[in-house]
Amino acid sequence: MKEKKKKKTWIVVVIILVILALIVGSVVSCTRALSESLEALSDGFTELSTVEKRDISDTISVSGTVESENVVKITSTLAAAKVKTLYVEVGSEVKEGDVLLEFDSTQLQQQYDAMQKTIDNAQGMSDHNHAINERNLENAKTEKTSTLQQAQRSIDEANNAKNSANQKINNLRTQLDSLKKTRDDYKAQMDAPAPEEPQLDETATPEEIDAARAAYEEAVRAYQDTQTALLTQYQAAAAEVQSVEAQLSALEEQLSSYDSAIQSAKDAYAAAERSADSMIQSYQDVLDAEQFSADSSAEDELASLADQIAECVVRAPKSGIVTSLNVTEGSLPTADALMTIEDKDALRITVQISESDILKIEEGMPAVVRTTATGDKEFQAEVTRVVNIYHADNPASLYGQSGSGGYSAEITINDPDSELLIGMNAKVQIILFERKDVLSVPYESIVEEDGESYVLLAETDPQTGATTAKKAKVEPGMKGSYYVEITSGEVKEGDQIVMDGASYQDGDVLLVMPDLNVSSDEEGDSDA
Repeated sequence: MKEKKKKKTWIVVVIILVILALIVGSVVSCTRALSESLEALSDGFTELSTVEKRDISDTISVSGTVESENVVKITSTLAAAKVKTLYVEVGSEVKEGDVLLEFDSTQLQQQYDAMQKTIDNAQGMSDHNHAINERNLENAKTEKTSTLQQAQRSIDEANNAKNSANQKINNLRTQLDSLKKTRDDYKAQMDAPAPEEPQLDETATPEEIDAARAAYEEAVRAYQDTQTALLTQYQAAAAEVQSVEAQLSALEEQLSSYDSAIQSAKDAYAAAERSADSMIQSYQDVLDAEQFSADSSAEDELASLADQIAECVVRAPKSGIVTSLNVTEGSLPTADALMTIEDKDALRITVQISESDILKIEEGMPAVVRTTATGDKEFQAEVTRVVNIYHADNPASLYGQSGSGGYSAEITINDPDSELLIGMNAKVQIILFERKDVLSVPYESIVEEDGESYVLLAETDPQTGATTAKKAKVEPGMKGSYYVEITSGEVKEGDQIVMDGASYQDGDVLLVMPDLNVSSDEEGDSDA
C-alpha cells in the first residue's frame, strides 16, 4: 500500500510540473509576440524631441583609487637603536608634533656624558691658558705705555734744555746790543774836541788876558778830567761787551749738542715703541693661534650624539593617519621607513588617461567623484596635474597604484570634509567643458548639408491635424556627450523637432507617437 501511495504522489508532481511548464511557455510566447508587435508598431512612428534649455557638458570617465595627497614616510638614521616605546598603530590619527615612538637612548646618553666630561676638562685647561695669554697681552700694553711716557719725558727735557739755551742766547744778544751802544756812546763822547785857546785882540787889557788864560786853563783841566772818566767807563763797557760776546759764542756752539740730545731722545722713543709693539704682537699671535689649535672633532662628535639622542623621540612632521607600520617595541628598524602617515583630509586620485584623451585634459579642469561606498553622492574635484609622458609599463605606479602603459593625471578632492577614505575605488568624470542653461537639441537631430546645419521642425496643421517636417537652420555651438548647444537659428525653446533628422526630408508627413518625446533637464554622463 505504501509503495502505491508513493507512485501516485510522484505522478501528481510530474503532472503539476508539466502544467506549469506549459503555462510559462505560453506566457513567454505571448510576451515575445506582444513585444515584437509593439516594436513593429513603433517603427512606423517618428520620434520627436523638445528644444529646451539644458546644462550640457562633455566628460571623460576614468577610475582610480583614493589616496592621500600628502604622504610622509617616517625614517630614522638610528640603525643600532631598539624601539623602546611605540605610541601608535595602523589607523591611529596623529597631529603634527605628536610622539610616534621612542628609541632606547641609554647607550647614546652614556657616550654623550663621557664625551661632555672630556670636553669640559679640555675647555677648562684652554680657558686657563687663554686667561694667562690675555694677562700677558694686557701687561705688554701697560708696559708700552709706561716706557713711551718715560721716553717722551726725555724728549721733552731735551727740548726744554734747547729752548732754555735759545732764551739765554736771545737775552745775551739783547744785553750785548745794549752794552755796545753804551760803549759806543762813551767812545763818541771821548772823541769830543778839546777846548781852544782864547784869541785876544791887541786892545785886551792884561786883566782880560789873565782872566781868559785862567778860564782856558780851567776848561783844559775839566776836559782832561772828563776824558779820563770817559776812558775808564769806555774800557769797562768794552770789557763787558767782550765778556758777553764770549758767553754768547759759547752758548751758540752748544746748540748742536741740544739738537743731538733731542734726536737721541726721539730715537730712543721709536726704539721703545717698536720693542713694545713687537712684544704685544707676539702675545696677540698666541691668542690668535688658539682658535687654530683647538680640536673641534670632539665637539662635532658631541653634537652628533646630541642629534642622535634627539632623534630617539620620533614626532609626527604632519597631521594624518598611520597607514603602515614597520616596527614593533623591542625591534631594530629593518625597513627604509618606520611608518607612513597620510593626510586623510587632503585626498587625490591618480587615474590613467588614454592616448585619445590626454590632449583634451588640462590642469584646473573640474571633475566629479563617486564611489560605491558613498552611493549617489558626488564630490567636487579638480585636475591638478597632467602627466603627459607615456609610461610603457605602469604610469600610476609612481603613486602606489597598478596599471598598464599610458598617460596619467592627478585629481584633487576639493572638499576636505568628504566621506571618502584612503583606498576607496572611485569613478571620476573629468568635465572638459560645461554650459549652464543653454538652448540645446540632441546631437543626432542636426543635419549637415552644403556647409550649413539644420533640424526638422515637427509642425502640426491645426485644421487637418497632419504633422509635417519643416527645415529650420541652426548654428551649433559646444557639443556635449548627447546634446549640442544652439547659439542661433530658426528654433526656439519648446519647439518639437525630429530626433533622426537624417532619415526625413523637408515636407515629409510625420506619424507622431504620443508620449515618446525625449526630454531632460540635464544631460547624462558620457557613458549614457
